[in-house]
Amino acid sequence: MSSDDAYMSFLDKANADLDAGKSNSTAQSSSSAAGTQTIHTDVRVPAPLTSIDAYYVSETDEPFEPVALKWDGASRGIWPDASRLSSLISPNKDLSSAIETLSPASFDPRNQYASALKAVRAAVAQGSGDSVDESAVDIKVYRVEVGSSRVEYFVLALDVERGLVLGLRAKAIES
Repeated sequence: MSSDDAYMSFLDKANADLDAGKSNSTAQSSSSAAGTQTIHTDVRVPAPLTSIDAYYVSETDEPFEPVALKWDGASRGIWPDASRLSSLISPNKDLSSAIETLSPASFDPRNQYASALKAVRAAVAQGSGDSVDESAVDIKVYRVEVGSSRVEYFVLALDVERGLVLGLRAKAIES
């Protein structure tokens, strides 16, 4: 049998190792998870994107959030590739290898996000006046892995008139 002092020393050491392990893993997980931005400064978010009341269904049902990003290529009708999108949404961390492009149909095969797609089209059409028919607005969906099980979907369209990428972001947990 060991003395009470020896036993307490053992318990203190065991608890110290456990606490150190917890703080280490927390620091690692927070640094490995990327944060993304959705609205650049001095950009007005169109009303259809702020009034959307839709949720992306995953392990955590998260609301769609507005996206309004300045992008020079938008005024020329050029979509951002993975590298350019990464610099728009995550200026401090390169996410380009974690980005894939989806069609709206593959993003929403059961048509459960029709209101989100409609809001993105309406936002672009509204900003373009009468020159753009809402049904003619092209949409792309970017799937961005921001953590081991965290994914963000960017449902985007180009606003050629204002040089913006407009749309919605949905956060998801996919394990």
